[in-house]
Amino acid sequence: MPIKLHISPRLVKSVSSLYNDPNRIFMEYIDNSLDSAGHWFSDESVGYTRPIEITLKIEGKNKKDGRVTIADNCFGITNFKKVVQSIGNSDKKAQGFTNGQFGYGIYSFMAACEKLEVFSKLHKEDALYIPILRKQFDEARQEDVQFPDPKIKKDFPSISGTVIILSEFDQDSWKQINTEELKKEMEKHFELLLRRKNLAIKIINNDRNIYKCQAFDYESLEGEIYEDYITDFITQDKRIKAGSLATKIKNPVHIFLKMTKGITINRPPVFISKGRRICEIKDVKSFCSKHKSDIWDHPNVTGFIDLSDLLGPTIARNDFRNNNYSKALYNTLYELEELISEFVKKANLKSEERHYQQLEDILNKELSKLARIDSMNYRTDYIKGGDISIRQDGTGVEFEEGLGGKDFTVGGTNRGGGGNIGADEDNGIGPSEKEGDVPNDKVGGDKIRGEEQFEDSDRHAKERKKSGFNIRISDTEPQIDNETGNPKRSLLVGSEIIIYKKHPGFQERAKFTRQGEAKISERLITYLAGK
Repeated sequence: MPIKLHISPRLVKSVSSLYNDPNRIFMEYIDNSLDSAGHWFSDESVGYTRPIEITLKIEGKNKKDGRVTIADNCFGITNFKKVVQSIGNSDKKAQGFTNGQFGYGIYSFMAACEKLEVFSKLHKEDALYIPILRKQFDEARQEDVQFPDPKIKKDFPSISGTVIILSEFDQDSWKQINTEELKKEMEKHFELLLRRKNLAIKIINNDRNIYKCQAFDYESLEGEIYEDYITDFITQDKRIKAGSLATKIKNPVHIFLKMTKGITINRPPVFISKGRRICEIKDVKSFCSKHKSDIWDHPNVTGFIDLSDLLGPTIARNDFRNNNYSKALYNTLYELEELISEFVKKANLKSEERHYQQLEDILNKELSKLARIDSMNYRTDYIKGGDISIRQDGTGVEFEEGLGGKDFTVGGTNRGGGGNIGADEDNGIGPSEKEGDVPNDKVGGDKIRGEEQFEDSDRHAKERKKSGFNIRISDTEPQIDNETGNPKRSLLVGSEIIIYKKHPGFQERAKFTRQGEAKISERLITYLAGK
């Protein structure tokens, strides 16, 4: 006698623990709405032939009165009873345009709340309603779990569609609900689907603020793009000596990566299947990448690999099922990583050059300041009447702007006998019994300015050559010293110092951030100072 299989309803409740984030649960129901909208999707226009609206509404201040409603105006549930009764079997599995695989998503609510209510209506038919409670799945035998017959509801917000109401939330799950975080997650999860025309996905919070989900705008970011479409894949086969076999698929895999310039985006590339994000590429354990950190986890690299319907995700939707197609994809990406790595390195080089240019600007600015100081310290002017000593014990006359008062000195002695100084000595015109003997056509010790004391003559000061150098950090190969045969660290050409970035000494001291930015270390500063 054959042995019958009995599956405990408690297993359904246990599987729900895979959904450890309420946001992920909400997206399961939005996912179902998008599957239902596939009836009106047009490949030609990349949009829907009628406006599709999906709204998630959060109501209540606490777990007792809190509830979340997901409503759409899509096609509706075609087989209402089967969706509730049949767990693990999905009619959508064979449909290329839908995402359903396991027939379980409707029960994901058990990870966060006690009660699920389902309303659904097909065009020109009555709306049906059924409630499902989590505690019903505490039974040991499936025969003990029974649902009431669906009830007919007269009021429905659209001619067709589905309304899901989640209530009686667990304390921790209710606290985790955050409108802004939910919006970010939905925009990531449905990134490519949000590009479709005639589609609106909205969130309404408890304060009745409306948030519309938008597709990510890669064009708004400045940077370099790597793009490829793959139809031929490499699979390892021991029976073939070459070790590879070309496998063709119907829909190409689209690789789109962008290396941002001057901004750390921290939005790693993701795998996308049927328009939905599955996971970040760096987190896929089954993909043995050589470049997980410098490509897939690079803070400036973003984008996606759109698999279309090539691979099926695991039930947790954080990896792919292991089969020949997944192996072929990973092998192909493994080979392509060298090209992608070169793309990242070239983009990093441009960023590096930009930062070295900034270093050049800083160094040249400081050298310019030093040159001005040097020019002031060593400037010499020749004037009529011979050299004028500026030494304190000299025999010449020390002229300063504004002299002519009591401190005016000639030949080391105070002139202007009688000892009485004019009252207006600040102006240099005060009357005295004997005015200061100052060589001037004015009487009374008029103020004397150095540049006004003598007439122009044929004898002029030497014009001092402007001091200072410009620094340029060059990406060219270092020139070779003819005597030693070693590469030159730097070269002086006129007033320009060329420092060779490719010199081994420079490279040894050059450090970089993960974004490709040059780090100015003490060792590098010491190296540059030695130039």
